[in-house]
Amino acid sequence: MLKLIAEDFIKNDQIDQVLPLYQELIEKTRQESGCIAYDLYHDLRNTGHFVFIEEWQDRAALDLHIQSEHFQRLVPLIEQYQREDNIFTHMQHFQDIVTQYQNKK
Repeated sequence: MLKLIAEDFIKNDQIDQVLPLYQELIEKTRQESGCIAYDLYHDLRNTGHFVFIEEWQDRAALDLHIQSEHFQRLVPLIEQYQREDNIFTHMQHFQDIVTQYQNKK
């Protein structure tokens, strides 16, 4: 299982333009077979800072998502409203890393 945190920083005066794009991205992504969870949040302390919390079956499922028609079409449309670069954090569960280190011993 793979968790991903994807952060977008949208210009405050452009938020209205990205909301329908986000809505379509969420609806279509949640229908993908490898998608376990795909939720979008807005930072209450930083207007225009949107945070996706994603969970995928594996890296292959995430790669298929990135190659999907809706991702390829919608993400560039969203990115035109950015005020700074996205941040992507790929994470694995803590127990998985503990197991890796234990197996090295």
